[in-house]
Amino acid sequence: MEVTLTAQAEEALRQQMARSPGREPAQIVEEALTELVQRQAGRPATSTTPQDFSAWLRELRQGVEPARDLAQETFRRETIYQGHD
Repeated sequence: MEVTLTAQAEEALRQQMARSPGREPAQIVEEALTELVQRQAGRPATSTTPQDFSAWLRELRQGVEPARDLAQETFRRETIYQGHD
């Protein structure tokens, strides 16, 4: 079977391939279709691979500033008892 993708779908496929180097386009499309069918059937999606989870975490972190280390400030005795004189 041959499928023609829209420009938007092709870009989405390229992005997925960039996030998961080494995966074939057919594999990505097959996994997406399997997940869609399972979701429509009311079943949970298949388990996520470690590579997919890592890619998801990287995507989630994009544009988010790293949290500063609050340990030194948060757990000082003066900070804990501030206002409790």
